[in-house]
Amino acid sequence: MVGFRNIASSTTVQNWWDNGSNQIAFCRGNKGFIALNNDNYDLNTTLQTCLPAGTYCDIISGEKTGSSCTGKSIVVGSDGRAHISIGQNEDDGVLAIHVESKL
Repeated sequence: MVGFRNIASSTTVQNWWDNGSNQIAFCRGNKGFIALNNDNYDLNTTLQTCLPAGTYCDIISGEKTGSSCTGKSIVVGSDGRAHISIGQNEDDGVLAIHVESKL
């Protein structure tokens, strides 16, 4: 997450989303996106990431290794939206992608 902070620190929070309970997500400008699930059920929805189209490596569940990811991969469409899924039983309950985690 230090890398995420370094990449997105000069940006503002945009496109805040929450489910009215314990699931939130937001963009950090056009540099990063983060989602958190602290509910007793899965987060499973399509959200605005503010990132360019492409496939990104979730830096929480794995790391970018060349053109692949050791964790989850997130596909961002041409409209900046991506399907986000964080299970209630996942260890961290967090997903984070940024421009430098693009595969």
